[in-house]
Amino acid sequence: MRSIREFCNADLPGLTRVWSEHWESVGMPPAVSAAIIDRAILSRTFFHPHDLIVAEDNGHLQAWAYLSRPSISEDPRLQDNDDHLAVVSAICFTQEGLRFSDQILAAAEQRARDLGCTRLQVGLARDQMCGFAGLPPVGHGIGVPEDDMRVASLLSRQGYSPENQYLRMAVTTAPYRPPTNRTMIQFRRTTRAERSAVVPQGGRYASAMSHLDIEHYQLINHRTGEHLANARLWLSDPEAQVMSCSEAILDLTVTETPGELTDAERFLVSALVQSLATRCVFKVETAIDASHRTLETQLTELVFSAAGRGQRWVKPLT
Repeated sequence: MRSIREFCNADLPGLTRVWSEHWESVGMPPAVSAAIIDRAILSRTFFHPHDLIVAEDNGHLQAWAYLSRPSISEDPRLQDNDDHLAVVSAICFTQEGLRFSDQILAAAEQRARDLGCTRLQVGLARDQMCGFAGLPPVGHGIGVPEDDMRVASLLSRQGYSPENQYLRMAVTTAPYRPPTNRTMIQFRRTTRAERSAVVPQGGRYASAMSHLDIEHYQLINHRTGEHLANARLWLSDPEAQVMSCSEAILDLTVTETPGELTDAERFLVSALVQSLATRCVFKVETAIDASHRTLETQLTELVFSAAGRGQRWVKPLT
C-alpha cells in the first residue's frame, strides 16, 4: 500500500536510510545516523512533524521532503519580498522511491500554499536556520548540488527555475602554508587575533545552531587598538556530534564587503586556517556566491579550492 503522509516518530530509522541511500547515489556517502538527524533537526524546537512529508510503500519509507519557513524577523538575510517564501530544505529518495518524487514535491507545494506562501525555493545555502548546518553532506549549504541530477531533473520538469549559484570552497589545514608577501608580514608583526564565543540569540537561530560552537575573531592592531577585520568559525560541539570534530565552517557574513576580502580579512582567514591543525581540525569549508569571482580568486590564493557547486531553484505558487 502506497501513501503520502506526515512524519511520525517511528519513521526515524527509515528517514535515515533514505537520506543515506539518496546521497550515496550522488557519490557523497554521508556519515549520518538516526541519532545525528534527531539531534540536528527532529528534536529542535522549530521542528513540526507536519512539515516533514514522507512517502511510504508497503510499510517502507522510500522518499521524504522537509519544508521550512523562516521569517524575516528570524533571518535578516531575507528580503521583504521573501515574506511569503517557503523553503524545501531537503528532498531525497531511494532508487525505488523515484516513482514518488513528483508526488512528494507536489505535497510539499500544497503544504506551502496552506501556509500562505506564494514562492517555493528548493535548496539551502549558508544554512543557519534549518538545522542542516554541518550535517553531512550539506556542510555550509550550496543549494542543490550539481551532482544531484535526479533532483535537478525533477525540479526542471515541475516548472522550477535555477536561481542563485554557489561554490563550496575547502582547504586542508595540515600542512598549510599561507601566502607570504610584504602586507602579510606586516600584519603578522603588528596585529593580534582575539577570539570570543558567540551565543546565538533568537528562537530559531539558537535552536538550529545548537549543535555548533560559534567563534568570532577580531584582528586588532597592537599599537592603536583598532579593529581591522572580523571572521567566524563554526565548529562541532563535541557532545552533540553532528558535524565531524575534525572539520570547521568559515562564516564570511561578518566581513566588511560581501564578495570581497580586505587585506586584513585575508590575513585573518589565513591565520585561522593555519592555527586549526593544532586543535585537530583538518578541513575548513565555506560557501560563496558563484558570481563573486573576486572572492573566489582571493580564497584560491589562500589555498582554498572548489569542492562543489550547486544552485537554488524557485517556483511561484499559484
